[in-house]
Amino acid sequence: MSISAMKRLTVLTPRNDSDALVRRLMKLKCVEINTTVLDEEGELYRNDCDTARAEAEKRVSSIAEAIPVLDKYTVTKSPWRDKPINTSTGLFRKTGSYHAAWAVVDEVLELKATMTECHHEDGRMAARIAMLNPWLNYDLPLETDETRSAYLWLGVFPAAVRISAVQAALEPYNAGVEEVHRDKVGMYAAILLHKEDEETVNRALVGLGFVRNQFKELKGTPKQETRNAERKMDELDNRMQACIDRLCELSLLLEDLQVLYDVEMTTLTAIQQKQKLATTERCVLLEGWIPTEQADKVKHILRHMNCAYDLADPTEEDEPPVLLKNNGYASKFEWVVGMYSYPKYGTYDPTLIMSIYYFVIFGLMFADVGYGLLLTLGGFLGPKLLNLSSGMKRMFTMFGYCGISCVILGAVFGGWFGDLPYAIMTTYMGYETTAAAQEAAPFFNGVTLTLNGEPLSLNPLVNPIPFLIISLAMGLIHILGGMAVKFYLLCREGKIFSAIFDIGSYWILFGGIGLIFVDSTVGLAVTIMGVLMIVLTQGRAKKNIFAKFIFGLKGLYDLISYASDLLSYSRILALGLAAGVMAQVFNLLGTLGGPTIPGFILLIFVMLVGHGLNMAINILGAFVHTCRLQYLEFFSRFYEDGGTPFDPALPSEKYSTAESEKAKK
Repeated sequence: MSISAMKRLTVLTPRNDSDALVRRLMKLKCVEINTTVLDEEGELYRNDCDTARAEAEKRVSSIAEAIPVLDKYTVTKSPWRDKPINTSTGLFRKTGSYHAAWAVVDEVLELKATMTECHHEDGRMAARIAMLNPWLNYDLPLETDETRSAYLWLGVFPAAVRISAVQAALEPYNAGVEEVHRDKVGMYAAILLHKEDEETVNRALVGLGFVRNQFKELKGTPKQETRNAERKMDELDNRMQACIDRLCELSLLLEDLQVLYDVEMTTLTAIQQKQKLATTERCVLLEGWIPTEQADKVKHILRHMNCAYDLADPTEEDEPPVLLKNNGYASKFEWVVGMYSYPKYGTYDPTLIMSIYYFVIFGLMFADVGYGLLLTLGGFLGPKLLNLSSGMKRMFTMFGYCGISCVILGAVFGGWFGDLPYAIMTTYMGYETTAAAQEAAPFFNGVTLTLNGEPLSLNPLVNPIPFLIISLAMGLIHILGGMAVKFYLLCREGKIFSAIFDIGSYWILFGGIGLIFVDSTVGLAVTIMGVLMIVLTQGRAKKNIFAKFIFGLKGLYDLISYASDLLSYSRILALGLAAGVMAQVFNLLGTLGGPTIPGFILLIFVMLVGHGLNMAINILGAFVHTCRLQYLEFFSRFYEDGGTPFDPALPSEKYSTAESEKAKK
């Protein structure tokens, strides 16, 4: 509805009080701290907090690593939205909970490291057992691989190689071979050879695809080493179970870790904000912005601190941040405006009027009672049941409102999961044709008007032309609404004649064109009046008469642009037909099984999968194209962008609520 007026805040305080100042302002949640520009003379220096920031980031990282570990083993874990922990961070520190929570963090990270080590070692033992499995029939110790004059090689040949072929290859060298095991991988064999024949035997074996296995780390027979590995795995399992049991005990303290995260994250944020400050040898300078309506609250805090401060209105050179002020409904659409660009400070906030258009156009593009009900339930219940960020809550709620529009317009245009009621009536309730079902339950077919004594259905699947006309009419209202906002803004700036000539002349022209279909004589006269106003006034800023005339004709040529913009609203029909036709196809597929138990199961399956897919696709389509119409066809008439969103410094409240700021007298 409007953009909040801003005050520039300047505070000078001793360096030792800078942390307290920043933290107190953060608790107010209404102060944006800016980076102070250092002067050229070098009297202001950068506030060096790099070491403190690195340490704070390390602390936050440790807690953020420990919380998911405990959360995995908590017995109270729930996918639903958790209530924030209501605690005082000051009391959290004073009672010793702070240090106790850090002890838990350290222990959790140690347990996690132990479990990771056990997991890796368990994998190594499992690999060892798998490696030794083919050699279980080998009775010699694995460390025995040579004597004074001979080598004992263990290795594997390809599965296609036979022992006889190996014996034949080794016969000239007086070497022996014994097959130990054979499987799909290959033939495992032990080979005994003289040391002086090592090179020639190796060439002969490589020619048969021999790959030597070496067990340098292992002592004893394969059976003994396998038993040792199994015992080791049992020990590792016991260690891991002990760690899990301890983590289950520590999970009762999960809330303390969550509060600790918010405490340390708030500290990190405070340090990041302090890095924006400039400093002298003894003082720091803080500059920022606050909403005007919050000025008294900020003054009340600063009066009780050891500082000097000043609040001033922004100058023409300043670029204050933008804080949008809207009611509970329109505020849920602010993020849509933000996707385009925030309005420039001091200009018009279109969120409220845009939200109304968005509500209607989205409903036209996705006019279906069934889908709308699901969208409404998901949009309004999601933020209440799920753990969502504030941005996601706004998005869900906005789609909840859009779902209401889908329900209303779905009833008007006959969308009930497409034509699902009629599909069920013809399949399960004995109606022979869709026409008979429509006659028995006309309500599901949408509104039917009477034109010249003939019925005219508004259902786009029955007759798309009325829906196209409604779409274009909605487009005309949308475009005129943007022009009306521009007319208002020009009048607010005192540019009455610009409003009349640049906007009003086109309204007269549009009105004349519309009147032609009612009364051609009057309509033609009004149209000519509009044309003359455009031609004679659009070049009024030019000094040359010829230039005035050329720019006047150019203004008349803009009528083609308006017509082109109006035709772009036919996409409302396209999106509405896409959703309805896809739903109709899924209904046809779902009823192919007929009035049987398998047919009913098929219907349920198609309802869940098919309609779920249709809903997802068309929610995305309606969202994108509704945004496009706002950005290109509505905002282009009047919008002045370039604003920077107001970004106040806030304490962390990811898990807990920060204590309220109280004045200390």
